[in-house]
Amino acid sequence: MKRVNVLLFFISPVLFFLGLSDCKAQETYQQRVQNYINTYKDISISEMKRAGVPASITLAQGIIETNAGNSLLATEANNHFGIKCHEDWNGKTYYFDDDAPNECFRHYDNAEQSFTDHSDFLKNKPRYACLFQLDITDYKAWAKGLKACGYATNPQYAEMLIKAIEDNQLQQYDLLGLDTNYVVNHPMTNDSASLCKVQGQDPDTDPIVSEKDIDPKNGRVYYVNNVKCIDLKSGESLAKIGYAYEMGLKKLLKYNDMTSKSKVKPGDRIFLQPKRRNGDIAYHTVVEGETMFSISQLHGIQLVYLYEKNKMQMGTQPEIGEILNLRSDRISPPKLRTEQKIQEKELTAFHPDSSSSIYIVKKGDTLYSISKNFNLTVDQLKQLNNLQGDSIHAGDKLKVN
Repeated sequence: MKRVNVLLFFISPVLFFLGLSDCKAQETYQQRVQNYINTYKDISISEMKRAGVPASITLAQGIIETNAGNSLLATEANNHFGIKCHEDWNGKTYYFDDDAPNECFRHYDNAEQSFTDHSDFLKNKPRYACLFQLDITDYKAWAKGLKACGYATNPQYAEMLIKAIEDNQLQQYDLLGLDTNYVVNHPMTNDSASLCKVQGQDPDTDPIVSEKDIDPKNGRVYYVNNVKCIDLKSGESLAKIGYAYEMGLKKLLKYNDMTSKSKVKPGDRIFLQPKRRNGDIAYHTVVEGETMFSISQLHGIQLVYLYEKNKMQMGTQPEIGEILNLRSDRISPPKLRTEQKIQEKELTAFHPDSSSSIYIVKKGDTLYSISKNFNLTVDQLKQLNNLQGDSIHAGDKLKVN
């Protein structure tokens, strides 16, 4: 009996440490995938913002190339994308049998370096230049483009990427990469040593958009000119709206005559379907502060047809008091606001009367120049307007007292 106890005393610690070392093996592949996503989603989003590579593509490539963080290249060399040394590499190296014996691969100090180098590798190699002409949210085109450019030899590489993205809904991270309100957590800088979690724990990632945040059936949808639309809420972005209503950002921008650089604010009307060729009423009288774009959003008419019906060139603006046609063609164009009048209006904004507290941003303005004209500091101006960054655009309305 005593011998048995002694034997158990020595065996138990061995079993304990064997159990710890086998943690990854005990995880299912899908658990490893989810752990990988949880660990590297923020650096992928950060690289999308910095270099323009879709976060979904980066994550999918990492999952496939590392077998969800389990490959020797990832665990021993922090190389998540199988990038070989090539002639221009002057960093550390790692030799590994791949397509040929003892091939040279890049060795990184940590995983973040691997993700950054992956973006730069694609961005700076002429063979991949065509990828950056693609829509950044079109992950299928990127996947097929990578294969066509020769990134991998596997003939099914594009299909593998697309499957990894769709199975794990990685496209949601592309929307976060486009969302200027989304703040990326500080990228992780640890090595790839372990994605192993305590066995039995479930992944705890939160969904990007929950039904509670945006529910297409909660009464928000209304109709203008028989076209579905909603009003933007505080904290929402076009990317989140596009994801929630299952149309994507590209379609949403097209429906609203916007671009990826268009700025929106709470209360703005957002159409969820294409606007009409004709407006909801026959005529519209232009009032102070209106533009052709705002009028097109007000009446649910596509901007290009609003210009065509009124025989105006794109970009010009009608004079206040002019009557625009929304259903029929004008015989002649309306009076237009001249550049001189627009400039005079902008100049007077620098000298508001005592009752005025709003300044309309004009082209060339900065927070510094505006704050200087109104005897404010930049921080005071940002605080007055709840601004998180320094970006402003012509047409923005800022509180100045």
